[in-house]
Amino acid sequence: MKLPRKRLFISNKTDEKEREKLIKLAVENECNTIVFSLDDIVFKNKKPLKYIKLAKHYALNIEAGGRDFHLLLPKWLFFFNPGLFRMEQGKRIQFCHFCPTNPKTISIIAKRAKKLFTRAAKTVTDPRIFHLLPEESYENTWCQCPACRAFRPAEQYIITVNAAADELLKIDPQAKLVYIDFDTEPEAARVKPRGNTIINV
Repeated sequence: MKLPRKRLFISNKTDEKEREKLIKLAVENECNTIVFSLDDIVFKNKKPLKYIKLAKHYALNIEAGGRDFHLLLPKWLFFFNPGLFRMEQGKRIQFCHFCPTNPKTISIIAKRAKKLFTRAAKTVTDPRIFHLLPEESYENTWCQCPACRAFRPAEQYIITVNAAADELLKIDPQAKLVYIDFDTEPEAARVKPRGNTIINV
C-alpha cells in the first residue's frame, strides 16, 4: 500500500511558535502530513493546541511516531531485569534496542505500544497512520544473545513491529503501522510483517 503523503516530522524540541511556523512552511512546500513523536505533548494535552487547530485548518493529515523505540522499553528496567535488553559480545547493554526473543520484552512492548497508540489515536487523523522506526544509524544493531542470533537484525526489528501492530489492530482495525524495510535480502526473511503494516514510502 502506497501512501500519497508528503510528510514533515516535527521534533519534540520545537516550541509552540516554531511549530506554527513549521506547519505554514509545510503547506508552502506542499506537505500534506505532519508527524509527531508518540511521546509528544500534542498527544498528552486534553485541549487541542493552537498549532493543531492550524493544521486542521489547512486540512493536514496528522500522524504519530518515528524513532520511538526507546519509548517501548523504559531504560530504568535494565537495573531490575537486564535480560530484557540486547546482548553484545556476551554482555547485556542498555543502549539501543532490546532482546525481541524474550517473551517478557515483547509483553512490555505490547503494553507500552497499546498505551501510546491509544493516547495518540485521539489526535491522529483518519485513516490513522503510525510509525515505528529503528534508532537512526543503528538499524542493524540488535541483540546477539543465543536465541536472537537465529534471527537477522531486520527480522528482530519485524518481531518487535509485529508485537506493536497486534495491539494497533485491536485499537483501530483500519490503522496502519509504518516500518522501514532495511533488509538487503527481503525474500529470505522468515519473519513476515503483519497485514496492518506498510513499508515506509
